[in-house]
Amino acid sequence: MLQYLLHLSHMFVLLAEMNKVKVSVIIPACNEEESLQSVVQEIKKITPFEIIVVVNGATDNTALIAKQEGCKVLTYQEKLGINIGRAIGAKKAKGDILLFLDGDIVVPFEELNQYVQAIKDGHDLALNDLEWTMKRKIRPHVVAVSKYMLNLSLKRPDLTVQAVTAIPHAIKRSSAEKIGFENLAHPPLMQTIAILKGMSVVYPCSTDVIYTNRIRNTHKTLVPNSPFPFSTESILADHLKAFSHLIYQKGVRGGLTDGNRNRQIVSEYTPTLLKRERCKTSAIIPVGEERETIHLVIQEVQKAGIEEIIVVANGSDEITISRAREAGATVLVYPNRLGHNVPRAIGAMYSSGDICLFIDGDIVISAENLQPFIRAAENGVDVALNNLECLLDQVHPLHSVSAAKYFLNAISKRPDLTINTTTAIPHAIKREVMEKVGYDSLIIPPLFHLKSLLAGFSVKPIHFVDVARTNRIRKEHLKTIGLPQSTERILGDHIEAIAYLLNETTERGLFLKDTRRHDILSEVMRDEN
Repeated sequence: MLQYLLHLSHMFVLLAEMNKVKVSVIIPACNEEESLQSVVQEIKKITPFEIIVVVNGATDNTALIAKQEGCKVLTYQEKLGINIGRAIGAKKAKGDILLFLDGDIVVPFEELNQYVQAIKDGHDLALNDLEWTMKRKIRPHVVAVSKYMLNLSLKRPDLTVQAVTAIPHAIKRSSAEKIGFENLAHPPLMQTIAILKGMSVVYPCSTDVIYTNRIRNTHKTLVPNSPFPFSTESILADHLKAFSHLIYQKGVRGGLTDGNRNRQIVSEYTPTLLKRERCKTSAIIPVGEERETIHLVIQEVQKAGIEEIIVVANGSDEITISRAREAGATVLVYPNRLGHNVPRAIGAMYSSGDICLFIDGDIVISAENLQPFIRAAENGVDVALNNLECLLDQVHPLHSVSAAKYFLNAISKRPDLTINTTTAIPHAIKREVMEKVGYDSLIIPPLFHLKSLLAGFSVKPIHFVDVARTNRIRKEHLKTIGLPQSTERILGDHIEAIAYLLNETTERGLFLKDTRRHDILSEVMRDEN
């Protein structure tokens, strides 16, 4: 009887082991002999099924230490390139849960357990919660901005900067299979696919990998003819690859609203410039119901010395229209709303100035604050922007629209412009820019901005005008569920600009060709299948 009970007990133990969720830990490593042992010893405390160390391009004792610690070691003489080792390790792993770490950052086992537990609880992907980095009273790094922009575009503002770009993170193995193991080599793409597939993405733990990260040459050495070091350039390019997938799946605006723009009216409009005598400066002012402010706006424009004032009234009330005319403006009347920025394009095509100043009818800007933009254009600047850079030092965390503008300038290789684009008024543009870039592009300010940069025009921030605090709060600015309508529209505008960039270049935009060893990764994928 005793022997039978012992046999039964042994069977129960075996069944428990069979039903136990197995965890595979994957560590890409290159020259991590100083830290790898400590990393692995902490991992062992969570009793993983296996620890896979993908040693690539190492010239030290990394492989030896990994073997001594009982790890499964995959050795490659050459460097595989960022994240290729993760994808290879994931494909070869046998566990139900895949936990990803680096060989140079020791993560306490208590924190590792939280990522694993999130997957055990039924989630597909568990990310490192780095939202705290955006609340620091410093300017965000361009990589953080990229993560934020991608999550916003995927309609997951709650994720802020949470991303598989950062370790630790864990994923259900079956979910990794659905995403495609090869896509794990491109973390932003992997995350995009996961969210578009409706997978459950959470961030159960905050692990500091910012201040503990070892500074390497790739973090410091600038790419030739680029403002970015190699690591940053690679991450930005990976985000563009993710946007390429989003655009392919959801369309040129990533599935975000266009704000009911009447684009057709602009495509059918014929510029009237040749029919009238040219002047030096024009002001373009779109208005809806601006009866309280329009006459004051026009008065300041006149004080600034602007020769021609074009008010494009769309869906406006009669009082707004009459007050604009009484103030001395030429008023173009459209009975229905044309959609955001469409009136700007029509006003620009109707105007005759060599320089056009763009403002709004609901924000009164003093003549003293308008004149610097005109002077800059007169002195050689092709696109003179409102300089809102100070907001980077005043607003924490970064506003979603600012993130979109910052990302656009970064992928245009003009990070010096930070959050300054033609999305914000006031700005002045030379006629020759609009003629070359296309008046229709004025409908989508980020697209116009990008085209101006690609065409080599001089684009500069000139003068600060506070249009953030003085902007009238409208219904579209209010958040209900998810993103406010206005924010979603502006994000869609930026995705449309990104789509143009990708169409004109490659899925990596203006960045270096991908030199990662995808050939080796492909071999592993074939062999394992």
